[in-house]
Amino acid sequence: MLKQSRQKAIHYKRAAISNCSSDLQSILESIISEDGTASKVGMRREQISPSDSQSGYRLINRSSTFKTILFGQLILFEQGKSQALMTISDDVSFYDINAITSEQIKLDADNKITIEEKNKIKREFVDSILYFGVLKNHIIIVQSSSLRSKDIETHLNWLIHNFSSDFNDNSVLVLKDKPTSETIQKLETTPVRKINLGSVPVKTKNDDGTISIVNTVNPESAQKHSVVEKVRKVKFMPTGKGGSILKAAFGEDWFSNLNLEDSLDDANLQVNLEITYFRKTTKDGQLVMDTLATSLRNSDSDDIEISLQGGGTIKGTDLKLSGSISIQYNNGLIDENHLYLQMQKWLYSKVDAGEVEPK
Repeated sequence: MLKQSRQKAIHYKRAAISNCSSDLQSILESIISEDGTASKVGMRREQISPSDSQSGYRLINRSSTFKTILFGQLILFEQGKSQALMTISDDVSFYDINAITSEQIKLDADNKITIEEKNKIKREFVDSILYFGVLKNHIIIVQSSSLRSKDIETHLNWLIHNFSSDFNDNSVLVLKDKPTSETIQKLETTPVRKINLGSVPVKTKNDDGTISIVNTVNPESAQKHSVVEKVRKVKFMPTGKGGSILKAAFGEDWFSNLNLEDSLDDANLQVNLEITYFRKTTKDGQLVMDTLATSLRNSDSDDIEISLQGGGTIKGTDLKLSGSISIQYNNGLIDENHLYLQMQKWLYSKVDAGEVEPK
């Protein structure tokens, strides 16, 4: 058995649930426990894009309670996916590459079951796994490259709205970041002088797939047939946060009059948004600056920089409570028992340090 240890980032979030008296842990246990409303894993598969039959699925797979904390896997997979497979040999001029489908996978355990049981089995490649732990309304997350904290927030809202009676149409779950105690003290005691939201890329997209029809004359055609031919052109528009900032700064007319024939995705355009005041501001102006700085703790951007009066800065990473834990791997898979132990120790270390309130 091949064993490895790696460092992984761990993040703390606080679950805020509107119009609901129950905590997140009890709600989830009422859904995914053995006698829960969605106890069978097939019941709680969320199709990421319901309009696209080929889109992937998210779901909470295995879960368990360890030292009062509910731990679980959020997995992402796509049905019918194939995987490139390379055959390595020292006596060939090139390695042969083929595709293997999930239906072709056979395990040693298959030899111990009947043909009828084999026919009931369907395997799929797992794209990504996110691990989480929930204690009351505290949640700790070990992300993957494809599953981030925003993904589990979206999935939990879908899951709870579909399978919990504690939620109503006006209930919303938000996973909030918590700055360190030192950062909170700085924000509470020192006025904010400047907020820089960093470099936001300007991207483009085909404007909702619309194709603009522009009349142009083909000289040869016009001479022979006196006909005006119509040429189809795709119109691109700036999008994302960078596009929204440009739209707000220059107005609807400037924005809609852009006739971009190419995408800006590789143009390396950046928008830098800075919020500050000249020399001095009013009491209400300072309140706006301080409130904005505090609100940014729930932003996903690590490029945020807050400058304080009298010097000193707070980076975007300071607005989140994160850390690093050592994780053991066995044959390429995470040792979940060891992982959950490390996650539990990390959370309680933050409680003992006063970074996280126990209640």
